[in-house]
Amino acid sequence: MKIIFKVGYMKKIVSLWKELGRTIYTGRRLTLNLTALTLVSLVCVMLGVVLIVIDIITKSYPMLIPAFLTFAGGASCGIIAGVFKKREIAIIIPTVFCAVMFTIYALTGAGGGTAIMWSLLLPMGMSYFVSVRSGIILSIYYSLLYCVMFYTPLKQFVSGYYSEVFMTRFPLVFIGVALFTAIGMIQYHRAALFEIEHTNKLNDEVEKQTRAATERALKLEHMTEEVVLTLAGVIDAKDKYTNGHSFRVSAYSVALAEKLGWSEDEVKALHYEALLHDIGKIGVPDSILNKPGRLTDDEFNVIKSHATVGGDILAESGELKGASDTARHHHEKYGGRGYPDGLSGESIPLHARVVSIADAYDAMHSDRIYRKGLPKDVIRKELTDGRGTQFDPDLLDAFLVLFDSGELDRIEHMNQ
Repeated sequence: MKIIFKVGYMKKIVSLWKELGRTIYTGRRLTLNLTALTLVSLVCVMLGVVLIVIDIITKSYPMLIPAFLTFAGGASCGIIAGVFKKREIAIIIPTVFCAVMFTIYALTGAGGGTAIMWSLLLPMGMSYFVSVRSGIILSIYYSLLYCVMFYTPLKQFVSGYYSEVFMTRFPLVFIGVALFTAIGMIQYHRAALFEIEHTNKLNDEVEKQTRAATERALKLEHMTEEVVLTLAGVIDAKDKYTNGHSFRVSAYSVALAEKLGWSEDEVKALHYEALLHDIGKIGVPDSILNKPGRLTDDEFNVIKSHATVGGDILAESGELKGASDTARHHHEKYGGRGYPDGLSGESIPLHARVVSIADAYDAMHSDRIYRKGLPKDVIRKELTDGRGTQFDPDLLDAFLVLFDSGELDRIEHMNQ
């Protein structure tokens, strides 16, 4: 039974030791620790300078060596931690320094026996700034060293440096400080690990939910695009002579928007809106839409109604907020006198002004039931004549650059 108890106890110790070996210095905590290491190193540098000055004044020349090593150790640790940000290398310096220097302090009774007092800083300093395991190792080492020095016959060799009361009390004080520090720092280390694990779990869950939300958004976007493309196909199918009109107008509009340097999101929105700009034609009878002869005034009013009908159809769309305005106002004229609301200038929505130019170009360029497509020179003249009256002059100028460069012909071939 005792053996089982001992084995179980040893397993807990081994498990705890492994747990203490897991780093808690990541992310912001690593940055803060490097800053703390750097500041402590600066304190050591200043302390070294003070000790060097005191040793020179008091002519304690043997103490110059540890004083200088304090200065050098602090400077090198500060540079590695503060400049190069190499924590694992930086912590080697204080660990080795403490292991060596305080052993020399203790055995030689440096500073008239007072230098050993600095070792009381080891448990807390090493555990907090370096690592809990390093603090525990050094604390155990020095506890054993002091017990051997002061509680065995070897104390006769150091009794010239230390008083009897000091030799009796100091190991107990050091062990007490080490135990209190170890208990506190183990709890601190475990709490930090718990915080890191909890944060990692939250981050993993957030990442998981973000991926799921992104996938849902992509599916919704694909679904929206499929619906828009299907509607555009239905719209164009009503007029066999202008089949593909919505797709070409969208392509011309996108090319103009990209020429103007619009953002990717705005170009995408315009693409959908242009595809649906004629959605109101769903409510126009085929007999009027495909009439080969001249339309009566009443018939033309029915044709014109497709703008308001389209705006009303899309008004409730949450996914395509601007589509309703584009559908309603793509027949407005920059100088006024357009329909359905007679808007003018920049009171006409920007996307509608873009689609207006692309729509007019494709209408003139395409074969209609009552005529063939117009020659390019005629189309260009018509567009130019409408500058400032029918079309936004700035948008038209950019569109004419595309026209003259042959970019519109390339787009047309791609959408045939």
